[in-house]
Amino acid sequence: MTEENSQENVIDVISDQITIKMQYLQNLQAAVSDHDDKLVYSLLDSRRYASEILHTENVENDVTVANLVDNLSDELSHYLSANIIKYLGHRYPFFYYEEFKQGHFRVYFGNWWDRREFGELDVLNVRFIFDETEYEKLSTSFALSKESKRYNTAKIDQISEENDHLQDLIDSQATREAKKNEIQEELKEVNNKNGMPWESGKQKEARQELIDQLSDLEDQDDQARGAKKQIKDNEAKVLVLSKENTILSYEQKSIIDTFKNFETFEAANRSLYADYLAFLSSEKQVTDHE
Repeated sequence: MTEENSQENVIDVISDQITIKMQYLQNLQAAVSDHDDKLVYSLLDSRRYASEILHTENVENDVTVANLVDNLSDELSHYLSANIIKYLGHRYPFFYYEEFKQGHFRVYFGNWWDRREFGELDVLNVRFIFDETEYEKLSTSFALSKESKRYNTAKIDQISEENDHLQDLIDSQATREAKKNEIQEELKEVNNKNGMPWESGKQKEARQELIDQLSDLEDQDDQARGAKKQIKDNEAKVLVLSKENTILSYEQKSIIDTFKNFETFEAANRSLYADYLAFLSSEKQVTDHE
């Protein structure tokens, strides 16, 4: 191959690639102008579209072409958000969205007081990115509800037991004082007792046992002195945990009212891309017929 032919081949390759890129951008521009969101999604991720919508495998994305609009991802997300959030409003009526910067959306669960930030909506990929901690709480609360338990029941019971113990320490102050006086008298007797040499070991053991009992009672006194504050702190913790239980019960009811159970909710999340694009197809067909 001559140098001239080689140069012409390179020019042809460059020309073909530019044509492909121009065609891609023209198609995307037309899809946006026509408000054809389904076509926009197919252009942004042709492999996923082929797999989940056309059920065709082994279609590769032309990364070099798709990368042409990387710097427009925020703008495209903002543009596409109008229809998808409207759709999600019917599919997930308990989710609310806040665009905290262009093309980026926080997801909130519910419109009630003290609702939780539950994650983000990835508009371009048609998926929820749930906060792992908050999602785990909801998932666990559903599992516990099958045993008639609530998410924070065990923690609340543990704190309540601690408060009962602390209250007992406060209430038994006079009893401890009497017991300490009794032990101190017994210590005096042991210390003043003159026994036979072979009895010294038993006396030492008896003395140590009384000292240990006295030390234990004094430890209880120390706990009792801070008990009132600890009880108050624990009651505040129980209030927070109870509020969280209430919020989780609202969330569970919302999901059950819409999806019947948590498993169906999870399945809907997994199929959201396919379901939404199928919805766009049906909407487009209606529009075309009109």
